Parts: sequence; structure tokens; C-alpha cells
Amino acid sequence: QTNTVQGAGDHTDRYLTTMRWFLSLIALASVLVGCCSAYPLNITEIITGYGYPCQQYTVLTEDGYLLSLQRIPYGRTSNRGKGVVFFQHGFMDSATGVVLSPPNEGLPFILADLGYDVWMGNNRGNGLSMAHIKYNVNQPQFWDFSWDEMATYDLPANINFVLKATNKKTLCYIGHSEGTTQAFAGFEDPALAAKVDVFIALAPVARIFNVRVALLRWLVKLDAEAIFGLFGVYEFTLATAIHKWLPNICTISPAICEDTLDFLMGPSVNINASRMAYIMNYEPFSSSVQNIVHWAQGVATDDFAHYDYGTAALNMLHYNQSTPPLWDLGKIPKTLPIALFTGSNDYLADPKDVDWIVANLPAPPVFQMNFPTYAHCDFLWADDAYKLVYPQIVKLLEKYD
Repeated sequence: QTNTVQGAGDHTDRYLTTMRWFLSLIALASVLVGCCSAYPLNITEIITGYGYPCQQYTVLTEDGYLLSLQRIPYGRTSNRGKGVVFFQHGFMDSATGVVLSPPNEGLPFILADLGYDVWMGNNRGNGLSMAHIKYNVNQPQFWDFSWDEMATYDLPANINFVLKATNKKTLCYIGHSEGTTQAFAGFEDPALAAKVDVFIALAPVARIFNVRVALLRWLVKLDAEAIFGLFGVYEFTLATAIHKWLPNICTISPAICEDTLDFLMGPSVNINASRMAYIMNYEPFSSSVQNIVHWAQGVATDDFAHYDYGTAALNMLHYNQSTPPLWDLGKIPKTLPIALFTGSNDYLADPKDVDWIVANLPAPPVFQMNFPTYAHCDFLWADDAYKLVYPQIVKLLEKYD
């Protein structure tokens, strides 16, 4: 079963025109409104502004990227001594997206107050992890990656660093969106999976054949060459445009922000509209154009596959085979407990694709909970996530930590 991929020849102009119109609309709106209110400048200011400690670390990956890592070692209570929790952000996001809800509603703060040692990772090229020992962001070599490398390099580098820093043998892993994608791929390595007590997947994503997100549905109509032609071979620039213009609009008209978030992630009915200006002041974050191409490739096929370099010769060079190899969920050790939190209104982690994950895991999930109205980002920002979702996560941590 394969989604039809049409050649760029008959459709490229229409889609490029639509994309340019979308960005032009944002630019026009920016002229009509004034500057947004002052917000904390970065994740450190957000966390410390709430009265929590925030420690910064830099992690070196095997292929030379320098990843930013944030830690909330304890909370505002006297609780201490529970296990280590590592949180990996999702698609077009960073660790900042994980801390945008206030302490009584934000999962990292709730866990820190319960006594957990909370760490938050940042994938390469996401706006926080923007350094390499050899290349800089103005060189195309820096942006030569997709979520394949996040699974192969970023995931083990972060886990191993955290375990060494805390002098622990295992940790609990919470991933959202792409943070689950790289885990489903990376935990094929039994040695790495053995370092994880439980894998909690929020809005789990592997195969995305049924994705309904407008951005990816647009891009799948183009071939890779056309996408690179639109965005270049460096950073995915839509994020830059939205960061530059949308926060001004959010203060005046939260509905516009919601529409833009819908364009990237799908709609939500559970996020408080009054918070949209604050959220969109930070969101979305960046990635490589190659990563966006990889996501678009995933929409075009019902496979959970490595990045396709476009020709048999290039694939042979990278993989020693003419087509990209498949990631195999069946290789994840049966001993790794996996919990899935899903939403029926999730346009990126579509319920049909979640069913595919469940069917291909080597063992049934130890826990699975679906929320009928939840969309992709609701697991981070929904008004009621702290009441509906997070108590279940705490129970899982208490059981497996």
C-alpha cells in the first residue's frame, strides 16, 4: 500500500505559490500589529523564573554534534531521591516546548516536585543544539541529517551522558512525537534499550502513512528536489518566518496562531487560546530541510524506513543496498516496557498508524490510553493534561523506576 506521489512538474508551481502566499500573509499581519509583550528569553529563564534550578550541559555525539541538555535536578519541595527521567521533544520542537505550561500543569515541574531528577534533550539543529566540532550552521554539511541520525547518534549520546552524570545504570524515557520516533528506531539496539526502565510514548510516531498534517500533505506532492529547491539545503526556514512574525499576531488574534499550529501539527480544542501568544513566541523550532524531506517520504509510503537518498547509487553508497532499509520495531527487546498515550484527533500520530505500531511491537504495550479529543500537542499544552495524562505517567514511573 502506497500513497500516490505525483511528480513536481504539474504541481510544483501551485504548491510553491500557496506556500509563498502563506508566508506573505504572516508578513502582512506583522505590519498591522505592534511588538509582543516581553517573555522569558529562553528555556533557562522560563525554568528559573518559576523558582526551579536549571543546569545546562553539552553532549558530544559520535558524529561531532554538540547537543544542548537541560536539567531540573530537584523541585520546589523537599522531595528528593527518586529516579532519573529523560524527556525528548518532538517534531519541530525543543526542550523549551516541554516547559511552557506553569509548574502546577507542566510535566517536568510536576516530576521535579515529586523528587525526580528531570533531564530534557535537544536534537541537532533544533535552535538550541546548533554546534558541531567541525562544521557551522552556514555549511550544508551541518544540515546533512534527518531523524535517522537523531536515533543513531543523539539518542544514545544523551542517554549515556545522563547516566554517567547521575551515576545511574538506568533511566525512564519520555518521548513526544519525533522523540518517540527516534526511540522506536534507536531502541532496536538491545544494549541501549537495556538502559531504559520504561519508554513512555506521548503521541507516538513511527509509520506516518495516514498523517493528516497540512504541511506534510503539501510537501508529499513535491519530490525531494522540489522541496530542497523551495527551502534550500540548510535550516527549515518556515520556523524562522513564524518566529519572526506570528507572536505579534497571537496577542491580538489567538485564532491565527491556532491556525498556524494546525498547519504544522493539526488542530486542537484543548489548548487555552489565551496561552497561544506565549506558546507561539517560542514555537515552532527548527530542523534540517533533509529531515522535513524524510518526514515527507514517510507520508508517501507505509514503511518505517531510513532516509531515501533519491537514487539507487546513493542509497547503495550509504546503505549497501539500492533502497533505504527499514527500521524494525520487532527488534526492540521484549523486556522493554512501552506505554502509549494517544489522541483520536492527532493528525500526526494518526490512530491507524498507532495501530500499526502496536501490531509490530514484539510485545503488547504495558499500558495504552487514548484520549478522544486530544491532538498532537495536547500532551504538552492541553488545559487538562495535568489531570488526565500526567497522573498516569507518574503511576508508570513509580511502577518501573
